[in-house]
Amino acid sequence: MKNRIYRIGYEWVSKRELLERLSMNESALVEHKRLNPAPDDQDTEVPPEDERHTVLIRSQRRPGEWVTFNGLYEILEREPIPWIDSPLEYHQFGTELIPGNIRREKAPQGRIPARTKLQVAAVRQDTVFVTVPGHPSRRYEMSLSHARFAKDFPTELEMKLQVYAFPPRPDIFVDWLLKEGRKSGIITRPNQERVEKSAFQVWDDLRKEYGISVSAALLAIKQALIVLDRAGVETDFPYPVQERSDLSLFSESERDAFYSYQSVRCAMAAVAALLTTDPKEPLQDTLLMDIMLEQQMNRRRE
Repeated sequence: MKNRIYRIGYEWVSKRELLERLSMNESALVEHKRLNPAPDDQDTEVPPEDERHTVLIRSQRRPGEWVTFNGLYEILEREPIPWIDSPLEYHQFGTELIPGNIRREKAPQGRIPARTKLQVAAVRQDTVFVTVPGHPSRRYEMSLSHARFAKDFPTELEMKLQVYAFPPRPDIFVDWLLKEGRKSGIITRPNQERVEKSAFQVWDDLRKEYGISVSAALLAIKQALIVLDRAGVETDFPYPVQERSDLSLFSESERDAFYSYQSVRCAMAAVAALLTTDPKEPLQDTLLMDIMLEQQMNRRRE
């Protein structure tokens, strides 16, 4: 793959040129896919602006993301990739996982079935560290070239927090916030449809409602959960009892979840109004820096 040449639009470019055209000078290109027209459709000629390509980018700041662009090198979408969802099964050798179609002399000690969703804990150099959801003690590692990334989970909120969490930071609230955000529960929609959502998905909906950035939302959620923790509320996020004025009919855990939801909602509203707070911890300091840079970019665009 080192000397591979890619056809983009009407040009043939190297990996380095491709990243330079996309203004990603400090990144490494792991995988390139042509979406439209399909790679096997050699006869169809379309203008570069109608072409669609995706590349898997690895950079220092982000563990991994898909970047969708057209033949003119305009980035159309950036999508974080935190799960592995391989069509192949993985064979286990100690803590190492390799795709089942790669043969080894020794028999594997175990197998991970195809389509098992593995959660990416960290990406360091060319090694991907993964865990099996629901089994925190089962931790494995695999080569980056063997990782078959899926693109359907989770929200940008969780992915950004994972970027701050790995390698481990001295701020204890990062790990705590990840655990809180992964709690899931049932939400009843106005049409009485019951939907299971994680707290991160609920928080992300609130973030979009208030129109604030991911960094500002994380900061607000952290502050809200600290307040709830000091108040002794044990959140069972999410189960916000929506559109109800009388909470006396609900159980204590449902009322706690309601107050948790409203507390995060109020914190988001406050951050949306102020977009600033007193930096006291490393994570908060980093998030504030992100918010200031985002605000600066928005002002430049305007």
